Amino acid sequence: MTEDTVLLRQAHPNFMKGSLPTSQVFMPNSEDEGRMSVYDADQITPPDAYDHYTRVLLMQSHSVWGVTKKEADGCDVPASPDPLADFPSHARIDFSGVPETSWRKVAKRLKGLSIARGCLYVPTN
Repeated sequence: MTEDTVLLRQAHPNFMKGSLPTSQVFMPNSEDEGRMSVYDADQITPPDAYDHYTRVLLMQSHSVWGVTKKEADGCDVPASPDPLADFPSHARIDFSGVPETSWRKVAKRLKGLSIARGCLYVPTN
Protein backbone atom coordinates (compact mmCIF):
# COMPACT_ATOMS: atom_id res chain seq x y z
CA MET A 1 0.00 0.00 0.00
CA THR A 2 1.30 3.43 -0.95
CA GLU A 3 0.01 6.90 -0.12
CA ASP A 4 -1.75 6.90 -3.51
CA THR A 5 -3.57 3.62 -2.90
CA VAL A 6 -7.30 4.09 -3.25
CA LEU A 7 -9.31 2.55 -0.44
CA LEU A 8 -12.68 1.31 -1.65
CA ARG A 9 -15.76 1.74 0.50
CA GLN A 10 -19.15 0.18 -0.17
CA ALA A 11 -22.12 2.54 0.06
CA HIS A 12 -25.18 0.89 1.58
CA PRO A 13 -28.39 1.90 -0.25
CA ASN A 14 -29.79 3.42 2.97
CA PHE A 15 -26.79 5.76 3.16
CA MET A 16 -27.25 7.35 -0.25
CA LYS A 17 -28.91 10.69 -0.94
CA GLY A 18 -29.82 10.48 -4.58
CA SER A 19 -26.67 9.43 -6.39
CA LEU A 20 -24.30 10.65 -3.65
CA PRO A 21 -23.16 8.94 -0.45
CA THR A 22 -23.90 10.44 2.95
CA SER A 23 -21.18 10.78 5.56
CA GLN A 24 -22.54 7.61 7.21
CA VAL A 25 -20.80 5.62 4.45
CA PHE A 26 -17.45 6.85 5.80
CA MET A 27 -18.01 6.10 9.49
CA PRO A 28 -17.13 2.86 11.25
CA ASN A 29 -20.14 0.80 12.22
CA SER A 30 -20.73 -0.64 15.67
CA GLU A 31 -18.94 -3.90 14.77
CA ASP A 32 -15.77 -2.16 13.52
CA GLU A 33 -14.43 -1.11 16.94
CA GLY A 34 -13.30 2.16 15.35
CA ARG A 35 -11.49 0.45 12.48
CA MET A 36 -13.52 0.86 9.28
CA SER A 37 -13.19 -1.89 6.69
CA VAL A 38 -12.21 -0.99 3.15
CA TYR A 39 -10.76 -2.73 0.09
CA ASP A 40 -7.23 -2.04 -1.12
CA ALA A 41 -7.63 -1.05 -4.78
CA ASP A 42 -4.02 -2.03 -5.48
CA GLN A 43 -5.27 -5.60 -5.05
CA ILE A 44 -8.87 -5.54 -6.30
CA THR A 45 -10.88 -3.51 -8.80
CA PRO A 46 -14.00 -1.59 -7.78
CA PRO A 47 -16.32 -3.99 -9.71
CA ASP A 48 -14.62 -7.02 -8.14
CA ALA A 49 -14.85 -5.43 -4.68
CA TYR A 50 -18.56 -4.84 -5.26
CA ASP A 51 -19.03 -8.47 -6.35
CA HIS A 52 -17.11 -9.76 -3.32
CA TYR A 53 -19.13 -7.61 -0.96
CA THR A 54 -22.54 -8.46 -2.43
CA ARG A 55 -22.02 -12.07 -3.61
CA VAL A 56 -19.49 -13.50 -1.15
CA LEU A 57 -20.18 -11.49 2.00
CA LEU A 58 -23.89 -11.22 1.07
CA MET A 59 -24.07 -7.55 2.06
CA GLN A 60 -25.93 -4.73 0.30
CA SER A 61 -24.14 -2.02 -1.66
CA HIS A 62 -25.43 0.71 -3.93
CA SER A 63 -22.01 1.72 -5.27
CA VAL A 64 -18.29 1.90 -4.57
CA TRP A 65 -16.51 5.09 -3.50
CA GLY A 66 -12.93 5.74 -2.48
CA VAL A 67 -10.36 7.84 -0.71
CA THR A 68 -6.60 7.47 -0.85
CA LYS A 69 -4.39 6.36 2.01
CA LYS A 70 -2.85 9.85 1.97
CA GLU A 71 -6.29 11.46 2.30
CA ALA A 72 -7.28 9.18 5.20
CA ASP A 73 -3.94 9.73 6.93
CA GLY A 74 -4.38 13.49 6.43
CA CYS A 75 -7.72 13.29 8.26
CA ASP A 76 -5.95 11.65 11.24
CA VAL A 77 -7.54 8.26 10.51
CA PRO A 78 -4.56 6.23 9.26
CA ALA A 79 -5.09 3.51 6.71
CA SER A 80 -3.23 0.22 6.68
CA PRO A 81 -3.43 -3.21 5.10
CA ASP A 82 -5.35 -5.77 7.14
CA PRO A 83 -5.39 -8.88 4.95
CA LEU A 84 -7.49 -11.82 6.03
CA ALA A 85 -6.90 -15.42 4.94
CA ASP A 86 -10.02 -15.42 2.76
CA PHE A 87 -9.96 -11.68 2.00
CA PRO A 88 -6.40 -10.56 1.08
CA SER A 89 -7.48 -7.13 -0.22
CA HIS A 90 -8.97 -6.17 3.16
CA ALA A 91 -7.65 -2.95 4.73
CA ARG A 92 -8.69 -0.61 7.54
CA ILE A 93 -9.11 3.09 8.16
CA ASP A 94 -8.47 3.55 11.87
CA PHE A 95 -10.69 6.05 13.70
CA SER A 96 -9.57 4.87 17.16
CA GLY A 97 -7.14 7.78 17.61
CA VAL A 98 -9.92 10.33 17.08
CA PRO A 99 -12.56 11.03 19.76
CA GLU A 100 -15.82 9.37 18.79
CA THR A 101 -17.51 12.77 19.05
CA SER A 102 -15.39 13.84 16.05
CA TRP A 103 -16.09 10.84 13.83
CA ARG A 104 -18.91 12.53 11.92
CA LYS A 105 -16.69 15.54 11.14
CA VAL A 106 -13.96 13.23 9.82
CA ALA A 107 -16.53 11.19 7.87
CA LYS A 108 -17.79 14.40 6.21
CA ARG A 109 -14.24 15.24 5.12
CA LEU A 110 -13.75 11.74 3.71
CA LYS A 111 -17.13 11.95 1.96
CA GLY A 112 -16.16 15.25 0.34
CA LEU A 113 -12.88 13.83 -0.89
CA SER A 114 -14.64 10.77 -2.24
CA ILE A 115 -17.34 12.77 -4.01
CA ALA A 116 -14.65 14.97 -5.60
CA ARG A 117 -13.05 11.76 -6.96
CA GLY A 118 -16.40 10.48 -8.20
CA CYS A 119 -18.17 7.17 -7.95
CA LEU A 120 -15.79 4.33 -8.76
CA TYR A 121 -18.42 1.73 -9.58
CA VAL A 122 -22.17 1.40 -9.71
CA PRO A 123 -23.81 -1.71 -11.20
CA THR A 124 -25.82 -1.19 -14.35
CA ASN A 125 -28.51 -3.81 -13.70
